Amino acid sequence: MATTTEPTDGGPGVLDDAREALRVERRRAGDEREAFRAFRSRVASVSAEPVRTDGGAGPATGGGGPLGVAAPGSAASPASGPPAGSGLVAVRDAYQETVMSVPHYEREYDDTYERSVAEEFSPELAYALTRGSRFHEECKRSLLDATETAIEERERFVETVRSEIESVERAASRLAPIRSEVASTEDEAFAESGFGTLDAYRARIEVLVDDCDRIAARRQRELASHERGLALDDDVDLPTYLYQDLAPTYPVLATVGAVGDRLSEVKRRIERAMAGNA
Repeated sequence: MATTTEPTDGGPGVLDDAREALRVERRRAGDEREAFRAFRSRVASVSAEPVRTDGGAGPATGGGGPLGVAAPGSAASPASGPPAGSGLVAVRDAYQETVMSVPHYEREYDDTYERSVAEEFSPELAYALTRGSRFHEECKRSLLDATETAIEERERFVETVRSEIESVERAASRLAPIRSEVASTEDEAFAESGFGTLDAYRARIEVLVDDCDRIAARRQRELASHERGLALDDDVDLPTYLYQDLAPTYPVLATVGAVGDRLSEVKRRIERAMAGNA
């Protein structure tokens, strides 16, 4: 994604870039949600296998490590990976053909299978899936539960992005007439205006400043609401994650601030003209 220009004048370009970034994120999150749903269906169809600890051909005797990882010294050593034709191979193939095949996977993640399942599920489950000897019932249940959690996380994220799109659209809509009025007021020759006209201009500018303050305050409340609904890394807030490829990390607040700076400059010009008329 291309990096946008700094919002030096509060123009619409930054918010346009923000909306495009959100559309991309919504599409990617939706693709991942559907990929995990497909993966869940394929895992559900994989038959669970007995846990083998004796290396023989007879029935399983039970035991083994967590989630069915073979005990050290057994015929199927954890270091050897899943045996060919096992349920674990079917799970791996299903994961690679669904989750790891979303269009943006290489660009955004580019992880190996083992690292990906560790990140998405847990290191313990990843170890069972990549170093285990059998895809047994406990491992299958754990994997289906973890996959359901991944689906729910994507659903929450899609909803948050949808809400964020509405927030940006609302701010852009409210800022557009303010920006237009600022542009027309900036062109006024205040030195030629009478004191009463200048005072009216100043009062109107103050109203527009208050409008910008309200837009910014609402935006802050909406961001706080989004944060409560998501579990992102402690070091990354939602705007930083969503707008990491944009020049301003907080595009709405940056745009409001730029419009506010223009209003302040117009107000200073008006007050200088008023002082000259005194």
